[in-house]
Amino acid sequence: MKSQMHYTHPVSSTQTVATEPVPLHRLIDQIMVGLLPLVTGKKSFVINDVDHTFQLQADENLLAYVLGNLLSGAINGTENVCIRVEAVCNKEGVHIRVRNNGSYFYSTVSNGFSHVVQAARQLGGNISIYNQHNEGTTLTFSMAAPVQTIC
Repeated sequence: MKSQMHYTHPVSSTQTVATEPVPLHRLIDQIMVGLLPLVTGKKSFVINDVDHTFQLQADENLLAYVLGNLLSGAINGTENVCIRVEAVCNKEGVHIRVRNNGSYFYSTVSNGFSHVVQAARQLGGNISIYNQHNEGTTLTFSMAAPVQTIC
C-alpha cells in the first residue's frame, strides 16, 4: 500500500535569503550532533549522504529548523533503523530527503506538523511525505533552486 501526502505552498515573495551560502553537509552534521541522544535511545543511526560541496542559498536558522524537525520526526517514529539524509539538485530545484530503511513513521510526522510546513513555506519550499509498505518512509523538503545554489 502506497501513501503520499504533499504539503505544497506557493513561493513567498517575502522569502528570507542569507548573504552566505549554507554548506548543507555541515548543517546536517550539526543537527545530527544535537539529536545524538535521541538516535542512541532509539538504537538507530543516521547517515549524512549530502555531498560536501553542496551549498544552498537560504536562511540557515530556518533551514536548520525544518531539517531538524524532519530528522527528529524520522528518529522519534522508528527504532533500530538506518536513517539516511541526501540532497539532489536538478532542473526542478533542490530536494533534501530524509528516509529510513523499512519502518513506517508517517503518523508521527504528520501530527502537529503545520509549524514545520510554515517554516518550509517561508523558505519558498514544500514538504512531502511518501510511504511504501515494507520499503520505508521518505520525507522530502523541496524548493526551487535559486541561482546561488551550488550543487
